[in-house]
Amino acid sequence: MKKKIIEHLIIGLGIGFIVTTACLWAFRLDEASGAEVMRQFTTWLAASACYGLISLIYDGDISFPLSLAIHFTGCVAITFIASYISGIMNFMKLYEWFIYVLPVFIIIYIIIGIAVTVTTKYQEKIINKKMKTKLSNKSEK
Repeated sequence: MKKKIIEHLIIGLGIGFIVTTACLWAFRLDEASGAEVMRQFTTWLAASACYGLISLIYDGDISFPLSLAIHFTGCVAITFIASYISGIMNFMKLYEWFIYVLPVFIIIYIIIGIAVTVTTKYQEKIINKKMKTKLSNKSEK
């Protein structure tokens, strides 16, 4: 179980590093001081680790739709908390978070979901091909 937790943390951090860097460049880097950028960067990397941890829900025996709903809701909550800690909420009212931050989150969530699904399907295809080759080699002997 420890190995799975560490694996999910690393995956979350890896994805989060890319997304955080891109978002800081796109939305905030030119306006912020070094200390502010570091606070935001650190906050979003910690949030990314939490996203990775909450992805453990998919390893359980819960149905996929319920797992997805729990994962999405948890990720929205993590995003809201990280927005508050990183200082984004200092610049906007609560309703503005739903107008500006939540749609960006949903777009990123969908893109990552599609990328993970495509990658998983590709890996399954390769594994199945290797297994088929091994089985056919065994039956020939």
